[in-house]
Amino acid sequence: MVNKIFLFFLLFILALFKPKPAHSQIQLGLQQSIDSAMQNNNKIKQSREAVYEKEYLNKASKGNYLPQVSLNAGYSYLSKNPEINMGQVKESVDDMAGRYGAVIASELGLSNETQEEIYNTIVNSLGKLPAYNIEIDQQHYPNLSINAIQPIFTGGKIIAGRNASMAEYNLAKIELENTSNEITKEVIERYLQVVLLKEVVKTRQEVVDGIKQHEKDAKRAVEIGMIPPHELLRAQVAVANAERERDDDENKLKLASLALKTLIGMNDYQEIEPTDALVYKLADLPLDSLTSEAKQNQPVFKMIEQKKVLAEQKLNFDKSKFMPQIAAFGQWGLFRNQYPVIMPPFIVGIQLNMKLFGGMKDINELKSSKHLQMQVKYAEEYADKQVNLWVNKAYTDVLNYQERYQKLEPTVKLAKRNLDINNKRFKEGVGKSIDVIDAEMLYAGAKTERLHSLYSYYEALAELYFATGRPEKVVDILTK
Repeated sequence: MVNKIFLFFLLFILALFKPKPAHSQIQLGLQQSIDSAMQNNNKIKQSREAVYEKEYLNKASKGNYLPQVSLNAGYSYLSKNPEINMGQVKESVDDMAGRYGAVIASELGLSNETQEEIYNTIVNSLGKLPAYNIEIDQQHYPNLSINAIQPIFTGGKIIAGRNASMAEYNLAKIELENTSNEITKEVIERYLQVVLLKEVVKTRQEVVDGIKQHEKDAKRAVEIGMIPPHELLRAQVAVANAERERDDDENKLKLASLALKTLIGMNDYQEIEPTDALVYKLADLPLDSLTSEAKQNQPVFKMIEQKKVLAEQKLNFDKSKFMPQIAAFGQWGLFRNQYPVIMPPFIVGIQLNMKLFGGMKDINELKSSKHLQMQVKYAEEYADKQVNLWVNKAYTDVLNYQERYQKLEPTVKLAKRNLDINNKRFKEGVGKSIDVIDAEMLYAGAKTERLHSLYSYYEALAELYFATGRPEKVVDILTK
């Protein structure tokens, strides 16, 4: 007992001091990140399992064409031997015995009067006897039988079920495709956000370094009496503000990296080092071909097509309820000799079942199926307009951010030149400290704004290709 307690505490202490996994840095390109998400993302796995589910249900639907064979077995024990209640059938038995006597008399050539007399005599004589129950000397009733049913005609019910099952399987595959497109788009945005924030943090650090250098210059200028002391205070405040903005963006970068790792299924202790840079690449964007591509590849249209099939097969299924149901059946039984009435070993036959009145339920379900078809029709028309609007809006956003990024290039160059001029003027003693700080902030703001415009350009591009059903094309443009 003491050894067990000692072992328990030893394991507990080891668990407390178990070393955490060391942080490792992994270099990942955009395509590698997408591939990792396709393998590890739980939403993708869930959709993939839904495909497997529908695949096996589709295979199961084939079994409706085949005979259904079942084994029935059982055992019954009666507390006492069963009896035939003669009180309910004695008159019929007496009548039957009298008729048999009359028939025999007829065969012997006796007259009709004699036949009637014989009939009355037998019936009257038997009527005087009490109605004793007939006991069946059997309390144990085992049963064992093999039954088979083969559908012959079901009014199209089996075919409708089979087609509907295939449509559901196809719909699950299309939903997996749509989920993959959503995750691909999200990975692209998350990955580029990490790249963007790394560049923003780098820019913020450059600003911090530049203002710190200016703080040193301002301190020397105060010491030699070139500027008043309050201008040094402004430089120190500017350093604090620049450091705060840098820290804020560093926190955003950590959060963006965590979101990307979660999305692509990486562990928390693994650090991502993006290998693809956020650089401007011009995309060829013919609007007409993009709209045509969306109608061909957008999963929403494929989903509606399968929902059309489902609505049509539901209508066929509801129609089949008004048709006769014909099936062949067969049975082979064992323990036949254990029963008072011995049945033959084999029974085969054919049955027809046709509902004549169902309380208007089937008619109303048939009418509802027709309205379901109209719903799908209107959904298709609505989706066509919405996807067309989606493509046009995303296309416009791409052009706007592309133009904005290009127009910001001279702004960044002018801001850099303005910073260099104000730094030089301050060092020569003809400029003010506030001018240097403002120029530093202006340059950092212009550079950061241009980076954000470039990110927004690729974000809009991902949205555009997502609308066309091909979000992965962004990777080809960014990495070509």
